[in-house]
Amino acid sequence: RPALIVMPTSLIPNWQDEAARFTPQLRVLALHGSKRKALFEQIAEHDLILTTYALLPRDLKALNQQRYRLLILDEAQNIKNPRSKAATAAAQVQADLRLCLTGTPLENHLGELWSLFHFLMPGWLGDAKAFTRDYRTPIEKRGDAQRLNH
Repeated sequence: RPALIVMPTSLIPNWQDEAARFTPQLRVLALHGSKRKALFEQIAEHDLILTTYALLPRDLKALNQQRYRLLILDEAQNIKNPRSKAATAAAQVQADLRLCLTGTPLENHLGELWSLFHFLMPGWLGDAKAFTRDYRTPIEKRGDAQRLNH
């Protein structure tokens, strides 16, 4: 089964170049632009499927015709808002394994980190309300080192 990689549009050429350089045997399909819909039927024939955060919600139905071995979110901070269209769509993709790549897992508050873990391992940090009660409030408002260490 293929791997689906979701990224900002500007990174598609980079992923294509790096795949060609390091894994030339892999068949790469980039789904972006106005002609991408004609390529949906070819997904199962490829090893790496590249798409963007903007297109993921729009193309979710077509993308979910295939189950993926791996779902990778590059620049995963794009799902820091768990109610965003991209985060909601990413959570619905059928994949055996999930991976977040980001150099910025946290920009404004701990809730953004919760959103990444909610995508990776739903329920592991509880729901958003429990996470806020048990971690965000004690750490952000009271500087609770014990909660931070936990």
